Amino acid sequence: MRTKLDAISLTAVLVTVGAFSATAPLTAFATGSALALALGRNALGLLTLGPVVALIRRREFRKVFRGERFLVRKEQRRGALLGALAGTALAAHFATFMSSTRMTSVAMATALVATQPVWQALISTLQGHRLPRATWAGLGVSVAGAAIASGMDGRAGTEALVGDALALAGAIALAGYTALSEQTRPDVSTMVYSVLCSSVCTVELLILCLVTGTPLFAFDAGTWLALLGLLLFPQLLGLFSLNFVLGRAPATAVSILLLLEAPMAASIAWLWLGQLPTATAWPGLLMIMLGVTAVVVADARRADPARDTVADMDTTGEVRGLVAFPQHPLLALNRIPGGDIHAFLWREAHRGRFRAVEATIRRLENEAVRVHGAKSAEATHWIEVRAVVARIAADHALSARLWLTAARFHASPPRRDLPSTRACLDHAYREWCGVTDEDVINELASALQALCRKDPYYSTEMLATLDRRLLHKTAHSRQE
Repeated sequence: MRTKLDAISLTAVLVTVGAFSATAPLTAFATGSALALALGRNALGLLTLGPVVALIRRREFRKVFRGERFLVRKEQRRGALLGALAGTALAAHFATFMSSTRMTSVAMATALVATQPVWQALISTLQGHRLPRATWAGLGVSVAGAAIASGMDGRAGTEALVGDALALAGAIALAGYTALSEQTRPDVSTMVYSVLCSSVCTVELLILCLVTGTPLFAFDAGTWLALLGLLLFPQLLGLFSLNFVLGRAPATAVSILLLLEAPMAASIAWLWLGQLPTATAWPGLLMIMLGVTAVVVADARRADPARDTVADMDTTGEVRGLVAFPQHPLLALNRIPGGDIHAFLWREAHRGRFRAVEATIRRLENEAVRVHGAKSAEATHWIEVRAVVARIAADHALSARLWLTAARFHASPPRRDLPSTRACLDHAYREWCGVTDEDVINELASALQALCRKDPYYSTEMLATLDRRLLHKTAHSRQE
């Protein structure tokens, strides 16, 4: 990825901003129901790209819903469930934001929905993350700006105030979609995830239209043109150019430039529809944009792995964490490809940032699954790394499951690796000894016994020890 915006990346960002800026003016221009427009936009996008993605990624669809990861197979189904919830949040975003453009000005609607990073930061605090002072300052400026702008806008009538509230609800729903996507994306590819979310969003918008009695296809010629514009610009061109530029340019610079959507949408609405918010609302709108910019920049500085890496380097420029990681028993398998990413994961895990570490490893694991296969050495390696991190987090049950899964894959033909299988079983047994939940103890004991019986080396040693341990736990449980 490039470290700065070149001419091509800048052009792609401007195309993205222009495409997304057309959403509110097109919705305000159309005479049909905003809910019907939201449904039509998503349904047409799904019909356009859905069959192609389903054909290209048909194997992954089967893997996600069937699961092919042994004792950790539920994780891919978890991704599908969270993807469905994200689709619900996306449906709520479209329903509220597109409705708000009919009740308040385009400038107010786009500015208020642009506060999504603010709500995203607040969700981050609920997940246990600490926010820097700059983020809180940006939050305060954005909230004050929203209060000022909405208060001035409220003088235009109750309808405008309700439109402002709907736009804010759209921003919160979009933040929820982003938070859920962050949890889901490590387990599902971009294409499959997009189709999953679009499918759920389309179905739920259809149900909402039917429940509210919204006419689905009662559009005049102008509304059909607006719907076509929504499909071509934000739904297809906007998302395509955004995905393109995120592969070339820093996400922080892209996020800041995307804030241009609000003034550009306001300009389009002014030139095309003759629509502008009240003059007294402009200071509040400016405060919203400044506050959101501060939040985006502060969040990028907090989350930039390169900054943490520099902070943990000694005076010679060598990462200290790189020395500690190879001392772990995992490295006895001698299959760690490269050092930097593992040192980073090791350091972050010891700092207690398990959620971010887990998400990073699962992305790497699922990429290896897509490229090399579910039981490949490359994918199995990341299962082992996850098992180490689970051990650091004192999650003995998860660590044992992961080691057992890795052992099963090592024992699978045609590339049976007996030493690695035995090493993984040893790790799994040690973690099993630390489990306290009786149901989990019995579940993992059965899996351990099944794998150990396939290896004559363990038939007398490991199985006898395992049976004694299980018997002891059962007797101790009865005494209690």
